Amino acid sequence: MTPRFRPDPSQRLVVLTGAGLSARTGVGTFRGPDGLWALSPDLESAMHADALPGSLPALWRVWGGMTKVAADHGPTPGHYAIARMGAPVITQNVDGLHQAAGSRDVSELHGRAYAAVCIDPDCTWEAPLTPGGGDRAEDHGAPSLCPVCGSPTRPDVVLFDEMLPEAALSRAQALAISADVFAVVGTSGTVFPAAALAPLSREHGATTVLIDIDPPRDPFVRAAFDHVIAEDAHQVLPDWERHRDGATNPFLDPFG
Repeated sequence: MTPRFRPDPSQRLVVLTGAGLSARTGVGTFRGPDGLWALSPDLESAMHADALPGSLPALWRVWGGMTKVAADHGPTPGHYAIARMGAPVITQNVDGLHQAAGSRDVSELHGRAYAAVCIDPDCTWEAPLTPGGGDRAEDHGAPSLCPVCGSPTRPDVVLFDEMLPEAALSRAQALAISADVFAVVGTSGTVFPAAALAPLSREHGATTVLIDIDPPRDPFVRAAFDHVIAEDAHQVLPDWERHRDGATNPFLDPFG
């Protein structure tokens, strides 16, 4: 049997994460037969930017509720392992669990459900949230109207037809180029531009690894990876952490 791939401790590890890493908290995933879009197709239509401002109650209810579930549960073993390995993170998640686990370098491609911003793109007001379960901004600790300009407020998440945050995307591309090992965890690998990061990293010499308990079967998606590990990331990532610690401290692994 071929041994499971583990990155060498001397290699620069960069991790791209998706909804699958946070699913253990109870927030669920978006795609697939049990995903949010399949179970609530009307909700998917509310996630389009052109549905604003009428979609605000749905946005507050969904993103505030999901973030509350994640915050109440806390980071998963996978989140903690990534943080303790000191790996920079690129994430499609909006729940803030990487920061809660201790990760310091986190590029959030799809925004932050734990923060509120003004619906007016020219207004710079923002504020942290206390996620709740209602469909009003006040249910999540934010004013319904921006205190600076009076426009409605919204969760700071990227909706369909909106651009990704430029700084986060630029940082993600730089991290992909700099990686020795680029690990993709808990994501379908079909959502662009995030799906382009593993091929980009590979083009610049990185070993690419996909970790998912049920990895995509699409050969085009799998072709971007040197290794596909069809196992639970909450076991694989702590194993990587132990391997890195053992390899750098002979007292933890005296017999090699």
